[in-house]
Amino acid sequence: MGTSRKAIPYTDRHKGRGAEYHETFSPEVNPYRAMVWRLEQRALDRLLRKHLPSRSISHLDFACGTGRIVEYLMDRVSHTTGVDVSSSMLEVARKVAPTAELIEGDLTQNDVLGNRSFDLITAFRFFPNAEPPLRQAVLSALSRHLAPNGVLIFNNHKNRNSLRARVLRLRGRGSVVGTMSHQDVEALLPAAGLRLVEMIPVASLPLSEKHVLLPVGAAESVEKMIGEWTALAGVAQDILYVCAPGQTAQRQSNSSFSH
Repeated sequence: MGTSRKAIPYTDRHKGRGAEYHETFSPEVNPYRAMVWRLEQRALDRLLRKHLPSRSISHLDFACGTGRIVEYLMDRVSHTTGVDVSSSMLEVARKVAPTAELIEGDLTQNDVLGNRSFDLITAFRFFPNAEPPLRQAVLSALSRHLAPNGVLIFNNHKNRNSLRARVLRLRGRGSVVGTMSHQDVEALLPAAGLRLVEMIPVASLPLSEKHVLLPVGAAESVEKMIGEWTALAGVAQDILYVCAPGQTAQRQSNSSFSH
Protein backbone atom coordinates (compact mmCIF):
# COMPACT_ATOMS: atom_id res chain seq x y z
CA MET A 1 0.00 0.00 0.00
CA GLY A 2 1.45 3.40 -1.00
CA THR A 3 2.06 6.23 1.43
CA SER A 4 -0.69 8.85 1.54
CA ARG A 5 0.48 12.19 0.16
CA LYS A 6 -0.76 13.92 3.32
CA ALA A 7 1.40 11.59 5.42
CA ILE A 8 4.54 12.95 3.76
CA PRO A 9 6.02 16.02 5.55
CA TYR A 10 4.86 19.17 3.82
CA THR A 11 8.35 20.39 2.96
CA ASP A 12 9.05 17.12 1.13
CA ARG A 13 5.69 17.21 -0.69
CA HIS A 14 6.42 20.75 -1.82
CA LYS A 15 9.87 20.13 -3.28
CA GLY A 16 8.84 18.14 -6.34
CA ARG A 17 6.33 20.59 -7.71
CA GLY A 18 6.89 23.27 -10.33
CA ALA A 19 5.29 24.17 -13.66
CA GLU A 20 2.16 22.10 -13.06
CA TYR A 21 1.56 23.98 -9.79
CA HIS A 22 1.97 27.38 -11.44
CA GLU A 23 -0.64 26.46 -14.03
CA THR A 24 -3.27 25.82 -11.36
CA PHE A 25 -3.65 29.59 -10.95
CA SER A 26 -4.56 30.02 -14.60
CA PRO A 27 -8.22 30.93 -15.27
CA GLU A 28 -8.29 28.26 -17.97
CA VAL A 29 -7.09 25.51 -15.62
CA ASN A 30 -8.74 26.52 -12.35
CA PRO A 31 -11.20 29.44 -12.64
CA TYR A 32 -12.06 29.49 -8.92
CA ARG A 33 -8.43 29.51 -7.73
CA ALA A 34 -7.63 32.23 -10.25
CA MET A 35 -10.54 34.28 -8.92
CA VAL A 36 -9.33 33.95 -5.33
CA TRP A 37 -5.87 35.05 -6.42
CA ARG A 38 -7.35 38.17 -8.05
CA LEU A 39 -9.17 38.93 -4.80
CA GLU A 40 -5.95 38.46 -2.86
CA GLN A 41 -4.17 40.87 -5.21
CA ARG A 42 -6.87 43.45 -4.58
CA ALA A 43 -6.49 43.00 -0.81
CA LEU A 44 -2.70 43.21 -1.01
CA ASP A 45 -2.89 46.53 -2.85
CA ARG A 46 -5.19 47.95 -0.19
CA LEU A 47 -2.99 46.70 2.63
CA LEU A 48 0.13 48.21 1.08
CA ARG A 49 -1.58 51.58 0.77
CA LYS A 50 -2.75 51.39 4.37
CA HIS A 51 0.28 49.98 6.20
CA LEU A 52 3.27 50.93 4.02
CA PRO A 53 2.32 54.19 2.30
CA SER A 54 4.92 56.27 0.46
CA ARG A 55 7.79 54.08 1.55
CA SER A 56 10.72 52.37 -0.12
CA ILE A 57 9.67 48.79 0.61
CA SER A 58 11.97 45.81 0.95
CA HIS A 59 9.96 42.62 0.48
CA LEU A 60 10.48 38.98 1.37
CA ASP A 61 8.18 36.24 0.12
CA PHE A 62 8.56 33.04 2.10
CA ALA A 63 7.76 29.74 0.35
CA CYS A 64 7.69 31.80 -2.82
CA GLY A 65 7.09 28.72 -4.96
CA THR A 66 6.81 29.58 -8.63
CA GLY A 67 7.02 33.31 -7.97
CA ARG A 68 3.37 34.30 -8.09
CA ILE A 69 3.55 36.79 -5.18
CA VAL A 70 7.04 37.98 -6.10
CA GLU A 71 6.00 38.67 -9.68
CA TYR A 72 2.91 40.61 -8.60
CA LEU A 73 4.76 42.79 -6.07
CA MET A 74 7.91 43.46 -8.12
CA ASP A 75 6.57 46.77 -9.45
CA ARG A 76 5.07 47.75 -6.10
CA VAL A 77 8.19 47.45 -3.91
CA SER A 78 11.81 48.60 -4.14
CA HIS A 79 13.35 45.16 -3.82
CA THR A 80 11.84 41.70 -3.60
CA THR A 81 13.39 38.46 -2.38
CA GLY A 82 11.86 35.01 -2.62
CA VAL A 83 12.92 32.00 -0.56
CA ASP A 84 11.84 28.41 -1.17
CA VAL A 85 13.10 24.87 -0.55
CA SER A 86 12.07 23.61 -3.98
CA SER A 87 14.51 23.91 -6.88
CA SER A 88 11.77 22.93 -9.34
CA MET A 89 9.52 25.71 -8.04
CA LEU A 90 12.33 28.25 -8.23
CA GLU A 91 13.12 27.22 -11.79
CA VAL A 92 9.67 28.48 -12.78
CA ALA A 93 9.97 31.55 -10.55
CA ARG A 94 13.16 32.63 -12.31
CA LYS A 95 11.22 32.71 -15.58
CA VAL A 96 8.20 34.66 -14.30
CA ALA A 97 10.20 37.03 -12.06
CA PRO A 98 13.66 37.33 -13.68
CA THR A 99 14.65 40.50 -11.80
CA ALA A 100 13.78 39.18 -8.33
CA GLU A 101 16.34 37.81 -5.90
CA LEU A 102 15.48 34.13 -5.51
CA ILE A 103 17.15 31.91 -2.90
CA GLU A 104 16.88 28.18 -2.38
CA GLY A 105 16.96 27.33 1.31
CA ASP A 106 15.12 26.30 4.46
CA LEU A 107 15.02 29.14 6.97
CA THR A 108 14.23 26.73 9.80
CA GLN A 109 17.42 24.73 9.17
CA ASN A 110 19.89 27.22 7.72
CA ASP A 111 18.97 30.89 7.80
CA VAL A 112 20.37 32.06 4.49
CA LEU A 113 19.11 35.61 5.10
CA GLY A 114 21.57 36.38 7.89
CA ASN A 115 20.76 39.66 9.63
CA ARG A 116 18.63 41.11 6.85
CA SER A 117 15.28 42.69 7.69
CA PHE A 118 12.30 43.47 5.50
CA ASP A 119 9.48 46.02 5.60
CA LEU A 120 7.03 43.54 4.11
CA ILE A 121 7.04 39.77 4.49
CA THR A 122 4.45 37.61 2.77
CA ALA A 123 3.69 33.90 3.09
CA PHE A 124 0.80 32.55 1.04
CA ARG A 125 -0.69 29.06 0.94
CA PHE A 126 1.85 27.76 3.43
CA PHE A 127 0.67 27.71 7.04
CA PRO A 128 -2.47 25.52 6.84
CA ASN A 129 -0.56 22.96 4.79
CA ALA A 130 2.35 22.78 7.23
CA GLU A 131 2.53 20.65 10.36
CA PRO A 132 2.02 22.66 13.61
CA PRO A 133 5.70 22.49 14.73
CA LEU A 134 6.79 23.69 11.29
CA ARG A 135 4.29 26.55 11.42
CA GLN A 136 5.79 27.81 14.67
CA ALA A 137 9.38 27.41 13.49
CA VAL A 138 8.68 29.33 10.29
CA LEU A 139 6.74 32.13 11.97
CA SER A 140 9.54 32.62 14.50
CA ALA A 141 12.11 32.70 11.68
CA LEU A 142 10.08 35.27 9.72
CA SER A 143 9.59 37.41 12.82
CA ARG A 144 13.36 37.69 13.20
CA HIS A 145 13.56 39.26 9.74
CA LEU A 146 10.65 41.68 10.12
CA ALA A 147 11.67 45.33 10.40
CA PRO A 148 10.46 47.16 13.55
CA ASN A 149 7.83 49.07 11.56
CA GLY A 150 7.18 46.31 9.05
CA VAL A 151 4.20 44.03 8.49
CA LEU A 152 3.90 40.31 7.90
CA ILE A 153 0.97 39.24 5.73
CA PHE A 154 0.06 35.58 5.46
CA ASN A 155 -3.08 33.76 4.50
CA ASN A 156 -5.12 30.87 5.77
CA HIS A 157 -6.72 29.50 2.63
CA LYS A 158 -8.07 26.46 4.49
CA ASN A 159 -9.94 27.97 7.41
CA ARG A 160 -11.15 25.04 9.51
CA ASN A 161 -14.18 27.00 10.67
CA SER A 162 -15.30 28.35 7.33
CA LEU A 163 -18.96 27.97 6.49
CA ARG A 164 -18.15 25.40 3.82
CA ALA A 165 -15.92 23.38 6.18
CA ARG A 166 -18.64 23.33 8.83
CA VAL A 167 -21.22 22.11 6.33
CA LEU A 168 -18.88 19.37 5.14
CA ARG A 169 -18.25 18.20 8.71
CA LEU A 170 -21.98 18.06 9.37
CA ARG A 171 -22.25 15.80 6.32
CA GLY A 172 -19.42 13.62 7.60
CA ARG A 173 -17.05 14.66 4.82
CA GLY A 174 -14.88 17.26 6.50
CA SER A 175 -11.30 16.82 7.71
CA VAL A 176 -9.16 18.88 10.07
CA VAL A 177 -5.93 17.63 8.46
CA GLY A 178 -4.29 20.34 6.41
CA THR A 179 -6.50 23.08 7.84
CA MET A 180 -5.99 25.89 10.35
CA SER A 181 -8.36 27.71 12.69
CA HIS A 182 -8.28 31.27 13.98
CA GLN A 183 -7.38 29.85 17.39
CA ASP A 184 -4.38 28.12 15.82
CA VAL A 185 -3.20 31.47 14.46
CA GLU A 186 -3.72 33.19 17.81
CA ALA A 187 -1.63 30.51 19.52
CA LEU A 188 1.25 30.97 17.07
CA LEU A 189 1.69 34.73 17.27
CA PRO A 190 2.84 35.42 20.87
CA ALA A 191 5.66 32.86 20.77
CA ALA A 192 6.93 34.52 17.59
CA GLY A 193 6.76 37.99 19.15
CA LEU A 194 3.99 39.14 16.83
CA ARG A 195 0.63 40.82 17.29
CA LEU A 196 -2.42 40.71 15.08
CA VAL A 197 -3.20 44.02 13.40
CA GLU A 198 -5.92 43.19 10.90
CA MET A 199 -7.82 40.35 9.26
CA ILE A 200 -9.27 40.45 5.76
CA PRO A 201 -11.82 37.84 4.61
CA VAL A 202 -11.04 37.18 0.95
CA ALA A 203 -13.21 34.24 -0.11
CA SER A 204 -16.31 33.95 2.06
CA LEU A 205 -18.85 32.17 -0.13
CA PRO A 206 -19.16 28.39 0.53
CA LEU A 207 -17.85 27.46 -2.91
CA SER A 208 -15.00 25.20 -3.96
CA GLU A 209 -12.62 24.67 -6.85
CA LYS A 210 -14.63 21.65 -7.97
CA HIS A 211 -18.08 23.04 -7.20
CA VAL A 212 -18.21 26.78 -7.90
CA LEU A 213 -22.05 26.67 -8.24
CA LEU A 214 -22.09 30.27 -9.51
CA PRO A 215 -20.54 31.82 -12.61
CA VAL A 216 -17.07 32.93 -11.54
CA GLY A 217 -17.81 36.51 -12.56
CA ALA A 218 -20.89 36.62 -10.33
CA ALA A 219 -19.06 35.01 -7.43
CA GLU A 220 -16.20 37.49 -7.74
CA SER A 221 -18.58 40.45 -7.75
CA VAL A 222 -20.23 39.23 -4.55
CA GLU A 223 -16.86 38.57 -2.89
CA LYS A 224 -15.74 42.11 -3.72
CA MET A 225 -18.88 43.55 -2.16
CA ILE A 226 -18.54 41.61 1.08
CA GLY A 227 -14.74 41.70 1.28
CA GLU A 228 -14.84 44.67 3.66
CA TRP A 229 -17.04 42.84 6.17
CA THR A 230 -14.45 41.79 8.73
CA ALA A 231 -17.12 39.92 10.69
CA LEU A 232 -17.06 37.33 7.92
CA ALA A 233 -13.46 36.40 8.76
CA GLY A 234 -14.81 33.74 11.09
CA VAL A 235 -16.54 31.85 8.27
CA ALA A 236 -14.44 32.82 5.24
CA GLN A 237 -12.50 30.12 3.45
CA ASP A 238 -9.50 32.37 2.80
CA ILE A 239 -8.33 34.97 5.33
CA LEU A 240 -5.41 37.40 5.15
CA TYR A 241 -3.70 38.06 8.48
CA VAL A 242 -1.69 41.25 8.95
CA CYS A 243 0.81 41.10 11.82
CA ALA A 244 3.38 43.47 13.29
CA PRO A 245 6.14 43.14 15.87
CA GLY A 246 4.74 42.99 19.39
CA GLN A 247 4.54 40.82 22.46
CA THR A 248 0.96 39.60 22.35
CA ALA A 249 -1.68 38.94 19.75
CA GLN A 250 -4.97 40.78 20.00
CA ARG A 251 -7.68 38.33 20.95
CA GLN A 252 -10.98 38.22 19.15
CA SER A 253 -14.19 37.64 21.09
CA ASN A 254 -16.39 37.14 18.06
CA SER A 255 -18.30 33.86 18.46
CA SER A 256 -17.73 33.17 14.76
CA PHE A 257 -14.22 32.07 15.71
CA SER A 258 -15.40 29.25 17.99
CA HIS A 259 -13.84 25.82 17.54
